[in-house]
This record gives sequence, C-alpha cells and structure tokens, in this order.
Amino acid sequence: MTAPAMQLLGRTLADGWLVVEEFQLAASGTGGTFSAGYIAERDGHRVFVKALDLSRAGSPGVNRIDELKRLTTEFAFERDLLDACATKKMDKVVRAVGRGEVMVAPGLGGTVDYLLFELADGDIRKHMEQAASLNAAWVFRCLQHISNGIGQLHQANIAHQDVKPSNVLVYSKLTSKIGDLGRAVLKGVDGPHDGRRIPGAQSYAPPELLYSEIPTEWAARRFGCDLYLLGSMVVFLFAKTTMTALLFAELPAQFHYQSYRGFFRDVLPHLRDAMDQGMARFSLSVPAPYTDQVLRIVRELCDPDPLRRGHPRNVIMKNGSQYSVERYVSEFNLLASRAASAARR
Repeated sequence: MTAPAMQLLGRTLADGWLVVEEFQLAASGTGGTFSAGYIAERDGHRVFVKALDLSRAGSPGVNRIDELKRLTTEFAFERDLLDACATKKMDKVVRAVGRGEVMVAPGLGGTVDYLLFELADGDIRKHMEQAASLNAAWVFRCLQHISNGIGQLHQANIAHQDVKPSNVLVYSKLTSKIGDLGRAVLKGVDGPHDGRRIPGAQSYAPPELLYSEIPTEWAARRFGCDLYLLGSMVVFLFAKTTMTALLFAELPAQFHYQSYRGFFRDVLPHLRDAMDQGMARFSLSVPAPYTDQVLRIVRELCDPDPLRRGHPRNVIMKNGSQYSVERYVSEFNLLASRAASAARR
C-alpha cells in the first residue's frame, strides 16, 4: 500500500499551493529518509514541499508507537527551529514559507503534515557538477555565505551539526544558504538529537565524535562540530573530498577509530601527523595565490582537538567566543573580492 506522504502529486495544499511534481533527490545526495519531497506552484511561484512520511513506523520489527513518537517529535522540533530562524530573519539559512496538513485518506493516518520552503536551484554539489568550471571568487563567496549562516544559527544558540554539500543550497547561482535543520540542537532545550553521538553524517564527522570523545562543554561539542564541518566544506569545494576522508586516508590503521581502543588524547599526535599529510595533498587543489591562507583557515577550523578549534585570537580569549565564525566570514569576503578582482584583469 502506498504511504499517504507518497500520494501528494496533483493535490492542492493550504493557501492554494498545487503539488505539480515529485522532487527527485540527486543520486549523489543524502538526507530526506523520513520525508517525501515535491514541488508546488501558485501564481507562478514555486516552493519545495517536505512531507512527513510515517510509513516507517509500520516496518517489520519496528515498535510502531515509539517510531511514530520519534518521527513526529523530530518533525515538530525542526518546525519550531525554523520558526525561530524566521523570527530572527536569518538570511543565510533556508526559510520555511509555510506549513500545513492535507488529508489523503480517511482517518488520522491519512493526514500528512508538511513544510514549505523557498525553492533553490539545487545544492552546491549539483552546481559543481553542472558548472563548466568553478572560479575561486564563487567558491569564496559560497564559503562566506555558509559561515555567515552558521554564525546566524550560533547567535540563536542553534548548532546545525550536519553541514555538508547536500545541505547547502544555491539560489540563482549567486547566493548560498544552509538548509535542513533535521539534526540541529538548541542550547537549553531537550531536543530529539541530544543523545546522538554523531548527529549528522558519519563520513563528515569530526574525529572526537568518531572516537567517542564527547566534550563536556556544550559549545565545544556543538559549535566545535560546526566549525569542523565548515572547514570540511572548504576542502570539499576545492578538492571534492572531505576533511575526514583526507585525515583517515593518512592515519595508520592501528590508530583508526574503528580499531583503536586507547585514550583520545594519545591518538591526537597521530591525527595531527595525518592532518599534515592530508593538508599537503589538499594544497595541490587550491589556486596558488590563496594556498597559504586557505590551508591556515582549514587547520584552524578542523583542528583534531575541539578545544583548540577556532581562530587563534578567539581561542586565547577564553571568553566564550572561541567558536565564533565572524572572522572567517570577513576572511572569505575579502578572498572573494580579491579573486573577483583578479578574474577581471
């Protein structure tokens, strides 16, 4: 039997939005496991529809009551975070433009809850695949927008925890925004993902979480994770790989998190050596005029020790601003302007 969330095509939603097509997730994309995606139109405008799919609760071996509770709790938490973002006018975070429910079949189980989002041209991975070539100015401007979006979330005490290519959306090829708050946490609020050791994708996760070394301070654990993910986005945009992949490709097998059983502090020197080797490989992908600055930024953002992560001037201040991204927003802005000027010559 087809799940109600999979039956929205052709239906009219609240406020006159007509669902006109299914949203096809790119083969390279991730996410959206417990939701169905559509495109809806109204008066010539198009939006993305994220419909809550509760059909997993009926899978064999799944506790139906517990799974329904989990899915609806996560959906409601993301909805409330989006409301908070809209209230604070975060212009570099994808905006929800509506919400509602639609009855597909009689009974409670036949009603589908959904969220409406401003529609992007695609994520940055899709943009990179379609572009004949990527210029440094676009990359740095994209990184400015990503870091700005992270900073806007952090100012509201929200940690994204899952910043990756499929969660950075491109609008008119000029503006990038962070999307999908499905793994985010809010300081001081008991959220559905607080207990997850690795909230986001494991292939992008910072090393401390892979080794089950969980910082006791909230900012170090949550904001420190976001900084690492920002640094990994720098690596991806230039080299089409992740910081985590670079790191563990150079780490001797006996120190790999899947086999290592010692203390995290004892593996840190080996992680630093692996990072040095990985950075040497990464440097070959960065245009020469920007290599030194980009490598320094990545080292600061992706330090294997979350307690040393961040801009050096912030780390030494010890006043709660260690994980601020403001300096990186400025640096990426300057690099984008510099690269754009060089391209015009």
